[in-house]
Amino acid sequence: MLSLRHTAIREALFILLSSCLLGFGYSIVMKKGFFAQQSVSPASNTASTPAFISYEEAVALHQSGALFVDARHEYDFKLGHIKDAVNVPLKDFALESSAIANTPKDRVIVTYCDGAECNSSIELAKKLAGAGFANVKMFFGGWNEWQQHGGATE
Repeated sequence: MLSLRHTAIREALFILLSSCLLGFGYSIVMKKGFFAQQSVSPASNTASTPAFISYEEAVALHQSGALFVDARHEYDFKLGHIKDAVNVPLKDFALESSAIANTPKDRVIVTYCDGAECNSSIELAKKLAGAGFANVKMFFGGWNEWQQHGGATE
């Protein structure tokens, strides 16, 4: 009875060890999991997640000439937007053909959409940062907060 127990334990340990070795081997060969290579491009190094800004910061940046980029649909933009903003709808984003195609990469850009219930400004800001724009900010309060405070509109 004792040798049967030792045999079962030995077999279980063999199966466990074999499984671990096979798993590590697969991970190494396929470069997945723990052994995955981190591909970091120079653009993604500099393109950290853009910072959120408050209404007060947005007003200060607007007054200093920052470029405000509305990520909402064109229809919503035409109904009203922050004064001097340009429309770059997230769903149609293609930098080469957008309103900011010729914008210098070091210009301060503030993205916004409707407000807290809209994530388009976040996604657009990440895309712009990934495209090499160095000073991208996100006004998370967006159009709704801008209107509530009586900010300049068109």
